Amino acid sequence: MMPYYADDYVFRGSVVGPITAQDVADTQSGFNIVEAYPDLDRGIFGMAVDPNNPYRVLFFERWTATNTGPLKVGPLTIPATGKRIETPIHVTSLVWNPEGKIVYQAISPPVDRFEGNTKGAGAIFGLLNGAGIDQGTPAIGSPWLMLQQRLANGRLGKLWSDEDRIPAWWRSAARGADPNDI
Repeated sequence: MMPYYADDYVFRGSVVGPITAQDVADTQSGFNIVEAYPDLDRGIFGMAVDPNNPYRVLFFERWTATNTGPLKVGPLTIPATGKRIETPIHVTSLVWNPEGKIVYQAISPPVDRFEGNTKGAGAIFGLLNGAGIDQGTPAIGSPWLMLQQRLANGRLGKLWSDEDRIPAWWRSAARGADPNDI
């Protein structure tokens, strides 16, 4: 695990998570993004400290990359498309604990889904789109997506961590694309 993550780190996206740092690392080991997109640039800009929480920093990201290598998704290998992608902008939030370790990271859905060339898909979903995997726009609360996630969680990587691995400080029972409960 990376030394700047707290032991009780949680990652949450709009339709993935909560997921621990170890589960993120394990999932990424079966998902060769760096090899498939060796020129990936997250395009980070516009950092700001949350005026209500001095431990939180927010920033924008606009990912650009070219799919020049095959993409491995669990047991599947998808040949390179050669497609250059630009995702819509999304917001990332990092929260540090008093010891200076990242305890929570959240990624928003795209700010403007009509930007870029990934049909509105941001971050990892944009990279999948560039590799020819068009999943449509993932929607919070979509019964179809929630069912797919429950059937797939752990098969091609973790979409959320097992209950006994999620830190006690995490309050929401929502998993993956489940609607918000707090």
